[in-house]
Amino acid sequence: MNVTTEKLERFMHVLLYIFGLLLITEWLRPVDKLTDTGNIIIFVLFLIYSLLLHYFRIHWSIRIILIIAYIMISLQFLHSKSALFQLSWLKGFLVDFTGNLGYMYDGNWESITNPFRTFLFFVLLWLVTYLIHYWVMVRQSIFFFFMLTVIFISVLDTFTPYVGDKAMVRIIIIGFLMLGLLSLLRLTIQERIRFPMTAINKWILMLTGMILVSVLVGFGAPKLSPQWADPVPYITSYSDKAVKEDGGSKGKSVGYDEDDSDLGGSIEPDSSIVFYNNAPAGHYWKVENKDIYTGKGWVSIPETDFHSFSNGQDMTSLDIKVPEVEKTEEMTAKVTMTETYSHILHPQSGYLKKIEAKNGMDFKYYQGIDKIISERENGERLVMEEYELVYDMPSFDIAELRKITEPDETMDLLMEKNTQLPEGLPNRIYELGSQLTRNETNWYDKAKAIEDYFDGPEFIYSKDDIPYPGTNQDYVDQFLFETQIGYCDNFSSAMVVLLRAANIPARWVKGYTEGEKSIHDGESVYKVTNNNAHSWAEVYFSGIGWVPFEPTKGFNGEVEFYDSELKQEKIKSPGPTNEEQTKKETRERQDTPDRETQSSGETGIGGSEVLFKWTAITLLGVMILASIGYFSRRKWIPHLQILRYKNKTGAHFTKAYLILLKQLKRAGLVRPEGQTLREYAAYVDAVYDTDEMSELTAGYELMIYRGDVEDSEWEHFQNGWESLMKKTSS
Repeated sequence: MNVTTEKLERFMHVLLYIFGLLLITEWLRPVDKLTDTGNIIIFVLFLIYSLLLHYFRIHWSIRIILIIAYIMISLQFLHSKSALFQLSWLKGFLVDFTGNLGYMYDGNWESITNPFRTFLFFVLLWLVTYLIHYWVMVRQSIFFFFMLTVIFISVLDTFTPYVGDKAMVRIIIIGFLMLGLLSLLRLTIQERIRFPMTAINKWILMLTGMILVSVLVGFGAPKLSPQWADPVPYITSYSDKAVKEDGGSKGKSVGYDEDDSDLGGSIEPDSSIVFYNNAPAGHYWKVENKDIYTGKGWVSIPETDFHSFSNGQDMTSLDIKVPEVEKTEEMTAKVTMTETYSHILHPQSGYLKKIEAKNGMDFKYYQGIDKIISERENGERLVMEEYELVYDMPSFDIAELRKITEPDETMDLLMEKNTQLPEGLPNRIYELGSQLTRNETNWYDKAKAIEDYFDGPEFIYSKDDIPYPGTNQDYVDQFLFETQIGYCDNFSSAMVVLLRAANIPARWVKGYTEGEKSIHDGESVYKVTNNNAHSWAEVYFSGIGWVPFEPTKGFNGEVEFYDSELKQEKIKSPGPTNEEQTKKETRERQDTPDRETQSSGETGIGGSEVLFKWTAITLLGVMILASIGYFSRRKWIPHLQILRYKNKTGAHFTKAYLILLKQLKRAGLVRPEGQTLREYAAYVDAVYDTDEMSELTAGYELMIYRGDVEDSEWEHFQNGWESLMKKTSS
């Protein structure tokens, strides 16, 4: 039984799509291992979905709609708290999308939000599936993508913790199977051979056997020792040497560390999961605070005073002073630890009421550093795996905070401890603190003025290429006046030091941000990794207590404020009230009095920048549309040419035939050098299962080589020409 070319081609395409999908998944495996990207199965399903749309040749416009629908549903599932298929989240996503385009234009990559990162990842996978379709269906060559995969896994295996031994074996097997199948497919189409099914089975069996034998020989054969030195130790040693010569530092991993006495240096990401929690709303989690700034980092006075309490005990019964806040919301959260820590995570600014653990441990609360430890009387610290917290989450009244303008008589010890600064602190730090707060009359507005200062364009959030301060250099001074680039430790330390320089009691706090929504043991929870390790600032307000502030660029603090005088609803901390916005604009006008006089004509500097940005965005849009048009020209040029020649009469056939040859080349049917037109026409007819190309070629040869007149030939060949043009665009 012979197998027709069409059936064999369809069967081969199915196999090649499957193998192409397996190759793409080898690119996804390291993403899952080396980053905190979760729910990889959603991306794998997207690959299958996109390849199926290509295989069944769904019209490109419908395909785009279906792809966008999948992406939108996935984004809502991964990043939205609303019920699936509810469209209320779409407005917020569009606002977020617009804002992220601005971040990309400004080069502020660190500020791009996770939903937008996920969207870009989907777009990347979409492009990859199109390339697989193009290489399999049009070019019928997968070698380039196969080699890219080999190189990609080799580089990751060499320079990252990812172990690519098994991946490389899988890639070699899949790649050689695809190369062998494509060779059979090309041979069948070009030579128009109809193989019997037994011959095809023998081909596949022989191909599989050769690959398996090659793999087994590769495993079993003796191997030479490495002929080249491992590049990683050399690069690392060279990097360490260069860094020391430059007064810099070796990179370290992000995450919680008790020692903060020597801050600075770049930090590497770490997506290891620290804990899960099912809090009703996302918020920061505190571990401890530190009070003494040394000029190089933070330390704490050893705590000897503590409050002991037992499992499940109501902490309001302890002698712990809890300020009165008018608005609070009681919350309950279960914390499941994956890291082995003895400290208890508790919500920032939240007033803890009770801890319940399954193993019934006792706890010690060190109020001076705001840290809770599972510790026995003999000092033995115990690891907590799972516990439940009951706490009140406050909302702070801005009107009450603004009433605090100076310390009261009960704050002498607190002021001494929390306005401490090292001797020899550069005077320009004191001057900057005074300059930023001179126009404000209360502690809250002064703190906001300092917090807002770090939103300026001169400050950049980054974890890379961050130096240590020099031997005689202050850590905060270096950040404020020299580098102006850093991560949370730089921003938070600088804010606390500036507050203290302005004689406002402040302390440095460390813990974790809220994490990301995830599914754990069938429950929707927040997943918090080492990448969520964070530090921020707290300011003390008499009668209210410690209030968090978030100076780090790109973070919002998740603290709720409201203004009882303005009778507004709850306001997120990054968004200033109308009064705060007015004050901020006033400060900006005072700091730049000559801004208007520096402009020329009716359009000022700001207007020029806006005009430039919109012009750049417009040009970028035109370039993108032009690129899309260029790369999709195989699809639209045939229809344009058909429309052009639709109603023409007379001698147009030879020109139209040359246009057809050019279009066939765009469609991937390249005519080899030395091949006659008749041979090429037979190949094209085999691909499209028609005899139209041979008929057109015969007519073309008669006109070119014999000199026949073509005046009346166009009407005769027009239908066949249009049919082939349409087929090349599908």
